[in-house]
Amino acid sequence: MQRRARVLVTGVATLALVAVLVAAGLVARRLLDRPDDLERAVGTLPQDVLRATYTDWAAVRSAAGGEDLDAGSAPRQVSAFLDRAFEQDLTSTSALAGSTYALEHRFGFSPLEARWEALGQGEQGQVVVLAFDDGTDLGGVERRLRTLGYAEPAGGAGSGGTWAGSADLVAALDPELTPVQQNVAVLPEDGLVLMSDAPGSVSAAAEVVRGDAPALRADGVVAAVAGGAPVTAVLWAGDFACADVSMARADEEDQQAAAALVREAGGVHPLTGLLIAREADGTLGVAMAFESDEQASEDLQARVDLAAGRAVGQGGSFTDRFRVSAGEADGRVVRLELTPRPRAGFVFSDITSGPLLFATC
Repeated sequence: MQRRARVLVTGVATLALVAVLVAAGLVARRLLDRPDDLERAVGTLPQDVLRATYTDWAAVRSAAGGEDLDAGSAPRQVSAFLDRAFEQDLTSTSALAGSTYALEHRFGFSPLEARWEALGQGEQGQVVVLAFDDGTDLGGVERRLRTLGYAEPAGGAGSGGTWAGSADLVAALDPELTPVQQNVAVLPEDGLVLMSDAPGSVSAAAEVVRGDAPALRADGVVAAVAGGAPVTAVLWAGDFACADVSMARADEEDQQAAAALVREAGGVHPLTGLLIAREADGTLGVAMAFESDEQASEDLQARVDLAAGRAVGQGGSFTDRFRVSAGEADGRVVRLELTPRPRAGFVFSDITSGPLLFATC
């Protein structure tokens, strides 16, 4: 039977009572307004992706006053919207935010009408997936690509093949564009546009979408956060969190201080997956996966305690940034809910850039 443990947290003190329950009831979870969106976004990325990000552009437009913007909007209007979104810490996960106006003006699509964006990064390259609602004219995008000078895929327009550009082509189109626009695939039936600086990365993602190749495995952390409304999220696959955000990235002095705090907390086990998501109201959800139910239960109290202590490697204390409002171990996954302090600033960007003591391995 799956094991569940819960930590009750009062004020800034972590604590106290850990109860082990057996498959009884559900703790309120608040990290997905449309559970299929984040899951679908992750499901479009190749299995060799190490780090993935998610941006719910529909929610960003709603939160930052961009719902009335379209292809006829002036550059200053688009820029003002993006500035508001940045100030709310909603766009740090996007690879396309800075290219929004150029994409809309040149390609006929952009975050101004996209539903969500996913970015997958791995040793073999990166790929951006942009999703649109049903009824969006993606056929018009392919006509634009032909006009702009992209080489048509072997199967022609509508085949889902890659439209190949070049660094020179993209640079000549608009200085706001980036190398990720060099190769583009349009999948009208799926409502997706794929982009990458490498044609192989576009092809790999297209194979995943068609069901011809395995997708990224999230090791339970995406499913663990069903029930809320994330606007933006970062996922580290497998043990990549141990390399990317753990204390191994800190300097020697901070590593020693962190090791002492971990010992004081009772020790921790390595992660096999990590997801951090931010909701529209600023609430942060953290899901950490482990090798076993036992490891998750054993790590719960330590992870809560570390998240309520010194922010070694970042400076100050985590309690200056947020309050740990809930903690639970459910199966192999530990979930924490963090409530940012008023005027705490860019908390989501801060903790997703590491080093992050409470996600150490």
